[in-house]
Order: sequence, then C-alpha cells, then structure tokens
Amino acid sequence: MTSYEALYQGSEFLVPRYNPAGYQEQASKFGMSLDPRTANQLKEVNTKINPGLKHVELTGINAQVFESIPDEHLDEIRRIGQLTGVTTSVHAPIVEASGIGEKGWEEINRLGAERQLESAMLRSNRLDKNGNISVVVHSTAQLPEMSPKLKVMNPATGKMEEKPTSIWIIDQDTGKFGQIEPQKRYFPEEGEGKFDATMEPKAFDPVRELAKRNRDIWTQQLSEVNRFASYGEEIIDNAKRKYEIPDEIFSYLAKGEDIDKIADDQDKQMFKSVQRDIIHGQIYLRDSYRHFRDLFDKAWSSGTDKDRDKLKKFANTYAKNITPGIETDPNKLPKLGEMMEEGLRVLRDIEAPKTFVPMEEFAIKKTAETFGNVATTAWEKFHDKAPILNIENPPAGGGLSRAEDLKAVVESTRKKFVQNLVSKGIDESTAKDAAEKMIGATWDVGHINMLRKKGYSEQDIVKQTEVIAPYVKHVHLSDNFGLDHTELPMGMGNVPMKEIMEKLKKEGFKGKEIIEAGNWWQHFAEQGGGNPFRPTLQNYDSPVYAMQQGYTWSQLGSYAGYFMGHGPVNPAVHHSIYGSGFAALPVELGGEIPGTQNRFSGTPMQ
Repeated sequence: MTSYEALYQGSEFLVPRYNPAGYQEQASKFGMSLDPRTANQLKEVNTKINPGLKHVELTGINAQVFESIPDEHLDEIRRIGQLTGVTTSVHAPIVEASGIGEKGWEEINRLGAERQLESAMLRSNRLDKNGNISVVVHSTAQLPEMSPKLKVMNPATGKMEEKPTSIWIIDQDTGKFGQIEPQKRYFPEEGEGKFDATMEPKAFDPVRELAKRNRDIWTQQLSEVNRFASYGEEIIDNAKRKYEIPDEIFSYLAKGEDIDKIADDQDKQMFKSVQRDIIHGQIYLRDSYRHFRDLFDKAWSSGTDKDRDKLKKFANTYAKNITPGIETDPNKLPKLGEMMEEGLRVLRDIEAPKTFVPMEEFAIKKTAETFGNVATTAWEKFHDKAPILNIENPPAGGGLSRAEDLKAVVESTRKKFVQNLVSKGIDESTAKDAAEKMIGATWDVGHINMLRKKGYSEQDIVKQTEVIAPYVKHVHLSDNFGLDHTELPMGMGNVPMKEIMEKLKKEGFKGKEIIEAGNWWQHFAEQGGGNPFRPTLQNYDSPVYAMQQGYTWSQLGSYAGYFMGHGPVNPAVHHSIYGSGFAALPVELGGEIPGTQNRFSGTPMQ
C-alpha cells in the first residue's frame, strides 16, 4: 500500500518559488539580519547560522531593544564567530540624527541622537575587536521627503518628466519648519521682462518660491523697523509742538528727571503729559533700534563680500554716534533718525538674508555633524580597528532617501570627520584616507525600489544606484513591488537586482549582502516555511560547493533529501513507516510493539 507521504511530502511544495536574478553570486557573500524584536540576539545567532550562513547582522533598530542586549551576549557572539568562522555586522538604532523633531530643530535633540549612536558604535567593537565591523545607521528616522518630486507625463512632449510638488523649509534662527506648496503665480518675477498674456500659471519652482519667501520676510522686517522708528519720532515731535515747551525743559523731561524740581502745581500736570508722551515715543524708538541692530547682524552673518563692504562702510560712518542712551537722548534723536534711515536703505539694497533654507540642506548639515562626531569618537578610541559607519537610505518617500541625498550625507560626514581630525593635529591627507575607509553607504535595494510608487521606472532605480555606487560598502537585500515597504526574499518582487549589483561591482563593491526578509518571517517562516536563506541562494543561482563547481541551488529544485530549513531533516515518521526505527520493533528486540505482533501486518508471529 502506498503511503500518503509518497504523494504529499510536506510544506516544501507550498513554499513560494522566486524568479532568478539572472546572474550568479557566492553563498559566502550573503548574510542575514536577526529578528529586531528581541534583545536575545545570541539565541538568534545560533538559530540563523544553522543552515550554513557565514554572516549575520545584529539588528537593534529599536534603541530600547539594543540597550537591552547584555555585553556578555556580545562577547559570546564574538566567540561563536571565532569558532564557526561566522562574521557579524550591526544595525544601530534608528534615531533622527539631525535633531529635527515634531516641534522643530533643537540642538539638545541632535546631541541626544549623537550619544545614542556613539554608544552603538563603541559597543559594536566588542563583536570584532580586530577588524572594522560594519555599523549601519539610517540617514533619517522620521523626516518626510523634504523636496518631494513625482514622475509625470508632460502632455506637450509626451515624455515622463520629474515634477517638484512642494518644498519643506526651516527657519535657521528658530528651528521651526514649514512647507511651501504650489501657488498660482501670474505676475512677472524679477528679470522676466514681460507679462504672459495667456494667463497660464507658472510652473512651480521651489528655488524661486524660497527666494521670494526670504525677500518678503526681509522686506517685512525692514518695514517694521521703519514703522516703529516713525511712530516714535512722530509721538515725540507732536508732544513738543503741542505744548510749546522750551528746549531745555523738554530735554530735561526727556531724560526722565524729577518734575517736582522744575514745575509748580499749575505746570506739573502738563509736564506729566509731555513726559508720558516722550516715554511712549522712546519705547518705540528703543524697540526699533534694537530690531535694526539685529537685522544688521543677520545681514552681516549671511552677506556676500560685496554686501559686507556696504555694511562696513555704513557702520564706520556712524560708529561715533553710537553711544549709550542714544535712543533716549532728545539731542541725539535727529542723528539717530538719520542713521537708521541710511541703515535701512543699505539693508534694503543688499541680498535678502537666508532666513529660511531648504530643510533638506539643513538636515544634511546637522546629520553630517552627528555622524562625523560619532565616527571621530570611534576613531579616537580604536583608530585603524574602529567600526565602519555605513549610512543607509530609508524607504523612498521619506527624508534623505534618494541616492543624491545619501551621497550628500556621506560626503558631508566625511568632511566633518576630516575637520574634527585636523583640529586634533592629524594631517589632512591621513584624515581623508581615514574618512574614506570609515564612512560609507549601505544601499537598501528594496527601499530605493519604492520610487516606482511615484512614477519612476526600473531604469530610474538603476540610475539611482549608479549615483551612489562609489560610496557603497554594504548592501541590504529585500524585494517588493515598489508600492510599499515590503521585505521579501529576492525574486518575489520587481527590484532590478542584476542591474543594481552590476553597477555596484563595477565601482568595486566587495561588501556583504544582508538578507532582510521581515515579511517572510511573518507569513512563511514562523508558519513552518523555514529560513529565507535558501530562496535567496536559489534566486542568485549560488553554487552548492565552495569550489563553485557542480550543482547550483536553483538546480536542486525540491529534492526531498535535504530540506535546508523547510522542515525536519530525515523525520522520525519515515523510520516508523519504512521499518528502520527501533520504535517499531517488538518489545523483545528493544522496540515498542507488543510481543507476538508483526510490526507490518499486526498478526501474531509464528
């Protein structure tokens, strides 16, 4: 009689099969991320290396989970690696390195992120004290895409073109941020020369809109200074004309002197009214003068060399008039008015200071400061054996997720790192070499594929890889269909993996490729589907043997003799069915079948 297992051999046939990548990769190049939900990464290592993995990535993307990993576990993982030949990398906690939060940017937030990442870098060294362990950090944790763009069809040309949809900006003085969205603009801008009579609104231009916002806010600030100065002067002049008080008495009152010394009962009430008006006018003047000085400082800080020459000339002309109490001395009010009038004219004629800057530009600067300082701390402690900081692109659609953004972060971080080392007495050439070695990029192929949701094509995804390829030291592997942050084994979605890896290897990539298949664990592995290592090997047509000869994993198909994580190897039920286990022997022979029973037919033995 044929057993059911001859027809149905278990979950092997129900496990999804994936499309091959189209080129071959060695199994030793792959690693696997550990379960980020548990701090027991030691147990995870033992579980994951059983199928034959030679590299694992500790995953502490949650800061609380990462801090819960005992140092003793890290030391034990290092010893396991030394015994088995398994290497490790680390995914540090995902924190917002720029310091930008829901309420804006704060330096204390940036410093907090720096301390967390610094701790992760230093602890990671316990896993490999003799090498440069890769530590992955995200370029951003929670920021939106700050210069969002779509790929849309241009009806005029019939081609897909990139279209900006808005721009996020941040006030450098306050740290508050906002968003400029497209508005219909018809009136000609500076330098355009004519009005478009078609009445078609201009295409949204983030650069133009930001420049307009800065000009408008600068004009508004100058107008407020001028208005308050005019109010103050007008109030004081009106008081002097209204009461026709002699100049010496008016000056006396303006200085806030005691009225009782110069007035009898008849004039006292009038002098009090005059002095009250003078005080009100002086308050306006004092406030105006304070704002004027702030605007001068702001203009100097962000001004061009040409603008600074104008400001310097003005300041030198009026420096001798700047004395304590200038805004309250009635004898100096004319000179103060003249100075502020000339100053406002100078401030009006210079380029408007960049009160608002693109939030993306600001975030890159602050993020690089954090990463550069973290890398510097690691270098100071471990020097040539320090961990390598590999900055990862988050899912496309979030902040700093495109190749151009990631490239800018890596370059800015290296620059900050070099500045830090040079300030400590290291020569610039040595610092630059250390920066290139210690700071690179992690390219997450699934994350960048999500650009498809915004209208980008496979060719666009490959071009993104070409931009970042010279900086990539580490790769994260996950597949999806470009529509959501799905993490599947390679071959299930439409990530153009062959073209991506060809671009990376052309630039000399030799790092590890880490399998991140969270959705596999959720839907298949934890339901008996086993480890995603095998489908990855099948997808990449990896050789079974180290000498890269003979069978490949894709050729093995569903050979039932070796399940490789898809179920128990040589399950006990086979022994009971086919008679090769002791349990099916009679009791007399050490088995469990009662005596006088045939283990095949159940009839009495003769």
